Amino acid sequence: MQECITLSVLYTVIVLLLFFLFKVTLGAKTYFGNELMYPFYHWINYNRLFVIYIILTLGYAIITLQYIKKALKYGDEIVSAMEEVYKKDDELIILSRDLKDVNDQMNNIKFKIRENEKIAKDAEKRKNDLIIYLAHDLKTPLTSIIGYLTILKEENDLSERFRRKYLQISYDKALRLEDLINEFFDITRYNLKDIVLEKSLVDFSFMMEQIIYEFNPLLTEKNICINNNIEPGIMLYIDTNKVERVVDNIIRNAINYSYNSSTIDICVNKDKDLVNIIVTNRGPTIPSEKITHIFDEYFRLDSSRSTKTGGVGIGLAIAKSIVNAHGGRISAKSENEVIEMNVKLPV
Repeated sequence: MQECITLSVLYTVIVLLLFFLFKVTLGAKTYFGNELMYPFYHWINYNRLFVIYIILTLGYAIITLQYIKKALKYGDEIVSAMEEVYKKDDELIILSRDLKDVNDQMNNIKFKIRENEKIAKDAEKRKNDLIIYLAHDLKTPLTSIIGYLTILKEENDLSERFRRKYLQISYDKALRLEDLINEFFDITRYNLKDIVLEKSLVDFSFMMEQIIYEFNPLLTEKNICINNNIEPGIMLYIDTNKVERVVDNIIRNAINYSYNSSTIDICVNKDKDLVNIIVTNRGPTIPSEKITHIFDEYFRLDSSRSTKTGGVGIGLAIAKSIVNAHGGRISAKSENEVIEMNVKLPV
């Protein structure tokens, strides 16, 4: 449009300039009335405004028609290119030079569609994998429970020692089954709605000491000890239940993936406007290609899918969502058989 206006203005200037030159050139000559050009010059001079109007109108019409024709051509070109956007290939869309901005935008749309299709395909694969995992994880403890309860039901002469042992195993498996079912509810809850925070001011130092103390039974089972260095008197305005879940998940993972008879270091300190929570444990080094996906939904480090380590891979993904909702950051690194989880929360 701008180009059309510019060309029209230029055309107007040229017409007026030529008319001025025509008038000056022919006006400099003396006519006696019998010259060949005199009637023509006399008529133009007498009707000069009409002549200029006709010439300008005709020129504007030609310019407008050319640009309409050009616009229609570009329209056809864009419509044809729209079909290329949805083609499942990596070929670039190439339009006329005047449509560079449109060309770039259509290529961006095309590759964004490809990217979204890949994301959707990956999500579908993860969902299918999750269904398989859920079936496996639910079936394993349930099978054990049914098996031991069957023994308790049918073996009337079972000794009290074995009866207690089988009851304890069934109880432990039932607790594992409950944990899995709770995780499945978490998947639905955290996928279908945004995290709503209910913040309150809390003594975070005391809260951390309480959380660590509750892990004593798990620590005793693997002969692991925790060295904690918690700066006293740290006050935070947070959703206590959700942040407790983040810390609980990180420490639980540290215990699950630590060597027996090793040590877990927990450091909590305030640095300007941030509170740092650093949990370090000794265990198998996590490969770099896995550490980058550790906060992805349904990602599990335990490829053997042991029922003793890890759930369905939603814990750290939820932890990241909670930390992000608080305006914080969570990260992980692993090298030389040392795994470090770092959470930063704003004061």
